[in-house]
Amino acid sequence: MVSRRIFIKSGCAACLGLSGASLLNACATRLPMVKLSPDAGRVLTVPETSFVEGVEMLVVRTNTLENDILLRKVGERYLALYLHCTHEGVGLTPTAERIYCHAHGSVFDLEGQVVKEPAFEPLKTFKTEFNNHQILIYLT
Repeated sequence: MVSRRIFIKSGCAACLGLSGASLLNACATRLPMVKLSPDAGRVLTVPETSFVEGVEMLVVRTNTLENDILLRKVGERYLALYLHCTHEGVGLTPTAERIYCHAHGSVFDLEGQVVKEPAFEPLKTFKTEFNNHQILIYLT
């Protein structure tokens, strides 16, 4: 029979191992970031050259929003996802495969759809437009 002490130690070690693996996964791919200020019409202008070769994603940070925006190049279009969890409003962590909420465990795909609850609603998207080698993100 296993003693209580050994059982608790084993359980804690297993939990730490699982937590550590998920944290490493979230930190594994650091996405490029650009810091911008919107113009008077609440439009962010992202130069096309901000994207790193071979990486189709970019984190956009602005002082006018509580959380960042994940800007993805999807074929010939651009998708701007607000990294704000629809469950409790916590900031999200994007990776190359998924978007994670480390507060309550929600997971979103790279289109902003819920993969794992407790969130039920997809992520907010911003209208984008490509014009003259610049991506415009409309914050309104």
